[in-house]
This record gives sequence, C-alpha cells and structure tokens, in this order.
Amino acid sequence: MKRIEVIGLGSSNLAQMPLGIWQRLTQAEKIHLRTKDHPAVQALEEAGMVLVDFDEVYEQHDSFEGTYRHIVDTLLEAATEADVLYAVPGHPLFYETTTELLMQHAAANEVELKITGGQSFIDAVVTALEIPVNEGFQVIDGMNITTKDLNHRQHTLVTQVYDQHSLGEAKLSLLEYYPADTAVQVVDAAGSPEQNIYDAQLHEIDHGGIKGNLLCLYIPKVDDERLDMRDIDYMVEVFDVLVGEDGCPWDKEQTHESLERHLIEETYEVIEAIENGDDEAIVEEFGDILLQVALHSAIGRKDGFFDFYDVLESLTAKIIRRHPHVFGEEVVETREDLDRVWARAKQKEGKREKIKHEKAYGGIVLDWMKETIHEGKALDEILKEGGYKNEA
Repeated sequence: MKRIEVIGLGSSNLAQMPLGIWQRLTQAEKIHLRTKDHPAVQALEEAGMVLVDFDEVYEQHDSFEGTYRHIVDTLLEAATEADVLYAVPGHPLFYETTTELLMQHAAANEVELKITGGQSFIDAVVTALEIPVNEGFQVIDGMNITTKDLNHRQHTLVTQVYDQHSLGEAKLSLLEYYPADTAVQVVDAAGSPEQNIYDAQLHEIDHGGIKGNLLCLYIPKVDDERLDMRDIDYMVEVFDVLVGEDGCPWDKEQTHESLERHLIEETYEVIEAIENGDDEAIVEEFGDILLQVALHSAIGRKDGFFDFYDVLESLTAKIIRRHPHVFGEEVVETREDLDRVWARAKQKEGKREKIKHEKAYGGIVLDWMKETIHEGKALDEILKEGGYKNEA
C-alpha cells in the first residue's frame, strides 16, 4: 500500500524545531514541501537534502481547493513509486488542508498515512503575544469566518492570513461582529529572530502592506458593552434578571395574559414605522416585538415551562422542516409545487386544518391601522364609519 508521512516544520526557524523532527528530515532521501517559503527550508538546503516543492502549483489554480487537491494527487502518485515524506509549515493537523485531504484517502484505505508532529504556530504566537489562554481562547480560520464563530469574551487567533488581500477579506467578515476601532495585533514569524508584531485597529489591518507566510491575527478578549448588546445570550440574562427576585417590580408581576395587549400595541407601532418608511423606527419597534418574545420567554423560564432557546429551536426547526426545497432534496419550480410541499410538510407535523381566524383579524385590523397612520383617523371614528360599536 502507498505510504505517506506528513511532518511539521514548526512555526519558525531551525532553533524552534524539535531534534527528533530534524533527524527524521535529514534521514529522508527526498522531501516534498508544500512550500519553500519557510525559515527551516534554508537549513535543509544547506544540509544537502533533495527538496521538491509545490510553489508553482499555486500559480496554476484559481482556488486553494484546486491547488491542494493537485498537491495531494501528486503525492499519491509519487507514493506508488516509493514512500513519501511530505513537510508542511507548523503542525500537520493545525489548519493544513492537504493533511485533511490525505486523511480522507487514508480512511478509504487508499493510502497508509503517518502524521509526525512539529511545533504548532499557536505555541509561538501565544508566547510572543503573552496571551492568557486560561481566560478563554479560540482559533479560527481566516478564510472561513462566520459571525457564529466569534466570541468577544475569548482571546481569538485568526489564521490563514498571509497578505493584504487575505487580511482584507478577514477584516470584512470580522467587522460584521467587532467595532471598527477594536485593537488587534498582527504577528509575523512568531518565535523567530525575524518576529514582528504590528499593533493596529481592526479597520486598518490591510492598510500597511503586511505580508508573509507566517502571519497570524490576534484579537484580544474585549470587554465592550456594544458587543454585549448584540449578544442573544446576554439579552436572555438581562430578561431573566428583570423577572427575577431582584428584578423590576412591574416585570416581576407580569404574566402571559397581562402582556397580551402590549403585543398588539407593539405590532401597531411596527406597522406604523413600515408604512412611514422609517428604518430607524423599524429597528426600534422590531426590538419592542423581540422584547415581548424575550419577556414571555423569561416568564416561561421562571415558571419552569420553556425559555427563549426553546422558542428559537422551535422556530428554526420549523423553518427548515417546511422548506425542504431549500434545505433538503425537494424540487420546486412553480407556486403549485411550493403549495404542495408546504402542505405536505405541515401534514407530517400532524397539523390539522382549522379556521384561520387570525387572517380575518389581520385583514380588517390592518386596514384600520393604515387609516389611522395615513389619515389620522382615531379608532372610534373608523368604527363609527363602519357601523361598529367601540366597547373598549
């Protein structure tokens, strides 16, 4: 069977490389390198090692995915002739896509794979920046950042940033979560004599022309009220306090029933903001709708029946369940197809047909609301014109 050993060159120069790794490298007849752009490669050249690198492969593909698959295919082909030693920067299991691809082939019994460690860049970066890891720590891939991965209450390392473009791409994703003036650091060649640490604000990290194969972006743990206010978990805590023993006297006394009319009132204000095309008011009034959901959820939690996360789970599961044409294998080409898929999904939930009283209220009451919003008519006037009696 084909045999490939993946070995880590560590995060910087030869001084940081374990003796056992160096001995294994210098015993090899040939070393395949993902890239020659690493401080330890010069020492291997001076030791007379036969090196084969894949730097030119990067120029042959428009995507990293294509590049890495090309590298792996070449390694597998080479392994049909002899055992292969393949060296990568850092540790083979830390953000090394080619290792992941090789592991997939090994799982399919297509190759015998051995992974030999090397110093991870994380060790060097933590030391260089003196990061207090015990306060909370995470590492994320700068090429695949989503806001759900980010947590300002933890120290964060962002990898896979190596030039102005990749720093800029990471910045755009990070700015969806962090304020632009968040203090960050970019470290290059951590732990080596060439180490450099750049201090900057997040919005300017791609302005200085910083580049290098050994870059890493560090975002310290942030105590920032602005970020707390955007956090669902923090919101839940706030409402739990409101209805708790030491909370607000008014909120503590509320029940689901006592809050009913407030939901209608807040709904009116949302519609008013929409009809007036007032985006700032829309944000505020939808916040008040969410307030109702959060307050009801806090009451439900206090009573031991449900909480905000139950509501969130129910909503998300229903949306996915009722959209198999988006999140599943169903194919929808017409509105009739959509109605059929929707009806079948509801049937699987055990939903029974019922009279849609809410639709009648929605139609009638919405028209009344719009008359008030656009014509300034009071509800009494509208009801009188329609022959209704206002018993309120």
